[in-house]
Amino acid sequence: MLWRSNEGKDTDNSRRETPVSAEAEEQAPVTPSSREEDSKAPEESKTPESTAELTREEFIAGNEDAKKIYDDLLDLRKSLDALKENGVQGSFYESEDNVVIEETDEIREARQAIIDQARKDAEEKRRRRQESVKKAEEARRKEQEVIQAQQKAVLVAQEAERKRREAAEAAIRAKEIERKHLLEKMEAETKAVEERLREELEEKLSEKEPAGSAPAPEEEPALSDEEAARALEEAKEALLSVHEEQEEALAGTSEAAKAVTEDLALRQKKQAAILRRERKARAAEAEAAKAAERKKRKEEIKARREERRRQRRKEAEIARQKKRNKAAAELGGGIVNVKGVTIQTEINELPSFSWRDFFGFKDRKERKAETDKEKEALRQERERRREEARAIVDLTAQKRIENYRNSKFGRKMDAFKAFCERHKVVLLTSFSIVLLSIVGVAGVFNYYTAFAYSYNGQTLGVVKEKDDVLRITDLVQGALTEERDVDVVIDARRDIEFTRVSTIGDVPIDTSEEVLKNLTYMGDVNVEAFGIYVDGKKVGAVDSKDTAAAVLQDIRDMYTHEDEGAEVEEAVFVEDVDIRKSNTDLEDVLSEEEMVNVLSTSGEKESVHKVVAGETLADIAKLYSMKEEDILDDNSNVDPSRLKVGSALVIKQTAPLVTLRVTEKITYEETVEYQTVNQNDDSIYEGDTQTRQTGENGVNEVTARVVSVNGETIEETDLVTKVKKEPVDEIILVGTKERPPTVGSGKYIWPLSGGYRVSSGFGARWGRTHYGLDLACDVGSNVMAADGGTVTYAGYSGSYGYVIMIDHQNGMETRYAHNSKLLVSEGDKVYQGQHIAESGNTGRSTGPHLHFEIRVGGDAKNPLNYLP
Repeated sequence: MLWRSNEGKDTDNSRRETPVSAEAEEQAPVTPSSREEDSKAPEESKTPESTAELTREEFIAGNEDAKKIYDDLLDLRKSLDALKENGVQGSFYESEDNVVIEETDEIREARQAIIDQARKDAEEKRRRRQESVKKAEEARRKEQEVIQAQQKAVLVAQEAERKRREAAEAAIRAKEIERKHLLEKMEAETKAVEERLREELEEKLSEKEPAGSAPAPEEEPALSDEEAARALEEAKEALLSVHEEQEEALAGTSEAAKAVTEDLALRQKKQAAILRRERKARAAEAEAAKAAERKKRKEEIKARREERRRQRRKEAEIARQKKRNKAAAELGGGIVNVKGVTIQTEINELPSFSWRDFFGFKDRKERKAETDKEKEALRQERERRREEARAIVDLTAQKRIENYRNSKFGRKMDAFKAFCERHKVVLLTSFSIVLLSIVGVAGVFNYYTAFAYSYNGQTLGVVKEKDDVLRITDLVQGALTEERDVDVVIDARRDIEFTRVSTIGDVPIDTSEEVLKNLTYMGDVNVEAFGIYVDGKKVGAVDSKDTAAAVLQDIRDMYTHEDEGAEVEEAVFVEDVDIRKSNTDLEDVLSEEEMVNVLSTSGEKESVHKVVAGETLADIAKLYSMKEEDILDDNSNVDPSRLKVGSALVIKQTAPLVTLRVTEKITYEETVEYQTVNQNDDSIYEGDTQTRQTGENGVNEVTARVVSVNGETIEETDLVTKVKKEPVDEIILVGTKERPPTVGSGKYIWPLSGGYRVSSGFGARWGRTHYGLDLACDVGSNVMAADGGTVTYAGYSGSYGYVIMIDHQNGMETRYAHNSKLLVSEGDKVYQGQHIAESGNTGRSTGPHLHFEIRVGGDAKNPLNYLP
């Protein structure tokens, strides 16, 4: 270990006042007294007891290594004095190794400038990142606005289409109403003409029929005179004319309705075509927007890469500049002045001796001694050991010298020494030439070679010396730690690799500033992060332990209920999930949301799908929400155009990396379905039912323990069931009364139960035969089957209007005409007294009544002969 004189400050100050050139100092003789003054500081730094009997001059004269070190020290001091004369000023401070190092204002300003520059660069990078995030958000917002506008346009188009359809339907309804009114008007005119003709006929007839009877075509009497015949012909012509007008009106209405319908269909086709074009345009716009966004992202990535390359080149240039301006310093360390910025270099290791007793170094016990008596005793013991060690060394050296001189090799060396003494001029000249050649070659090699430095396998730049990189790693580590807010660890000896390269040609050498920036903006620098391990395998890392715990809690919250009636008893991971501190690349540190996404979607679930008949690859892809290409990638031996029925397809889907098993106690309401109770009732015919009491569901409050895995329930155990509402049974009355026979008995009943009168009987009327009875009644009166049988016809039939014909399967048939509503259909089996229709005024009828016929073998008979 070497020391610097504490008088250096005064010496420096005096030299600043009276500068002395390096040549003058080299010419100045070095006297022993000056050397004693230079060595006062280390001697005074020791305790008085440590002063050795051997003087400094004797020690240096007897030890070639010490003399060489002392000469090197003087050369370094001369270099330092020259540096001070060039303007480097400041104060000195003592390091932990008792080495006095100059701490100047330039050093402090340089350190602060480096930190400030790192902060500014970090702020600039953070600002650029925020701007890119804002731009991305703005693009997403604009895209969302476009989508909303498109959705609004679709809604407006749909609303317009709906209104157009409503308008068309309204127009059609208006046409129908107009047509109906026209028909009613024509029917009214027809009835008026018929009424007028009928009145004229009645005036000429001597016998009139009672009111309420409407003559059917087969019931109208034949006129005996020619006038009645002419009137009848005129009436027919008038009716034909009215019918023709009605047909023309109906034809016109039909044409108008057809035109409106065709126009509406044409408009709908045009609107559909417009909608298709709009959808295609929107799809094209969306695709163009996506393409533009992808292109923009690529350009941004390219710009960021180019920016990083520029930064690296700039940092390399700064580092090379610092290297070129590196100054020599005392004791292997000192100040490097680069463009007005000073950087403190590291201290080189100096040679030391391991012979503690020989040099008389203090041991730990002596240094920790408290009393003067103990110190004195230990000092005397140390001096004794030193004298013994030196005596042993001297004795050993003398013996070795004697053995050497007496040996064959020693005698040869003496002869060689004598030869060299005789030819020393020639040998010295030759040696000087060889030495100068070696030095020249080494200098040329050193001048035209440099070191390429790389971090974690990534080449960052080229420097002249390794120390240009190693001495600023601590500054880089501190700047990155402060900028990224994580503990950055740079192990220069382990992570930074050097490779000697040739500088012949235009090979840029990094300055200190470039080295600093290259190391500061490394993307793969190690940081102290917290990794999340699943079954011992690291799946990702976050910046802090709290963030890692928050990630696991987010996974738990994802699969647990937040309802008031839910209580989480246990939520554990099936896998071994652990949080550990680990060194991680800075770029690999994830945010909380990114880590949750990795744990939720980075796994893989494999299943097998059996192909069934009629199934296509598109159907299978849609079933599993996958792309056809992904299925084909996992099943390379499958022909997508010819899937074999029963063949197995491997389906690989994303799944969570972790499995969360949750045990919860939940309370919910359960619906209890009501029961249906059937009760026999002899007042209802067989096959008929009636609802006596409507059923109501009940409600139970259930408390259960539910076990789920990643949100999927695998086990549920009911703990407590509380009835909140009892279910009410539904009671159905089932008829047991025997139905009457549905075949004719030959005994008939009146088809109306009451409130009617016979308005026209059976037989001759107006010169023709009336084939039944007319029973005048109110519209809607219940019409009943006169006897059991099978309905052979139920519908509208000319002058009968709505009519029902029943075959009683005994050669007899009954007919019920002019009804307003039919309650049975053709083929139905009916029994005597069954409600089959409601009376009305349809067909050729001028008043509400029921026309009732009984036919035997197809011939009409007088119903009065069969009714009670």
